[in-house]
Amino acid sequence: MKGYHKTTIKDIAQEAQYAVGTVYLHFKDKDTLYFALFKEKMKGLLSKINEEKPGQPRDARSKLRLFVEESSAFFMENQDFLRIFSSEEDRLLVEKKLLKSSTGRQLREYITLLIIQAQEESVISRALDPGQVREVFIAIIKALVLEQLAEKERGNKSFEGMSGIILRYFLNGAASE
Repeated sequence: MKGYHKTTIKDIAQEAQYAVGTVYLHFKDKDTLYFALFKEKMKGLLSKINEEKPGQPRDARSKLRLFVEESSAFFMENQDFLRIFSSEEDRLLVEKKLLKSSTGRQLREYITLLIIQAQEESVISRALDPGQVREVFIAIIKALVLEQLAEKERGNKSFEGMSGIILRYFLNGAASE
């Protein structure tokens, strides 16, 4: 396997059994193709989170837990795909594009509404700006997931138990109980 940076559109087209020209009809380059796939995967996560299920939690703490669990499961299921952009510059490029996309805006809006509900239920301080809290929440998830990807690559830890750790850090910080 060549890795992301050495792989060409021609390699991708051959693997997918498409003509190179056909791939270029839909994607101007490999980064555009990757982002389109990344965005589709994020839509899947958003759809799963918004899915109405019997017995689905209604309180903010349970919804936060569910969001973290679904996100952790998503990252675990897609770890090979997500590892592609693990270099800092690639990750920033993809994140910037995602934030500007409708999927990114929907995901951020969902998290913001979840934070506001948590503030209304006194799970999170009302004195904090919901947008800033959202960014901290996202940063905690992202940092721990990226660390777990690196650990997994080194043959160490797995994602097991990550959702509990993420939620604890987010709601309680590192304070002793």
